[in-house]
Amino acid sequence: MGKLLDRLNKQLKTEYKQDAEECIKVYNKIKEVNNNHVWDSVWNPLTSVKFEGKYPNTVMIYSLSPIGKIFLKGIE
Repeated sequence: MGKLLDRLNKQLKTEYKQDAEECIKVYNKIKEVNNNHVWDSVWNPLTSVKFEGKYPNTVMIYSLSPIGKIFLKGIE
């Protein structure tokens, strides 16, 4: 999931910065409780992905799903 963290860090430089910050908090907590692993099966229900741009320059924009927002409130 190293690519995921790279994508989130790139997203910090866009207008979707707040979404990226929230996702990084959730990412770090998942990694902490799962022995330094972030599994797709845990990550995917907590986030939503929007694709922006046209192929081949499509960019993935991450935001928290409603369940992810509840999870974030629980860890803050």
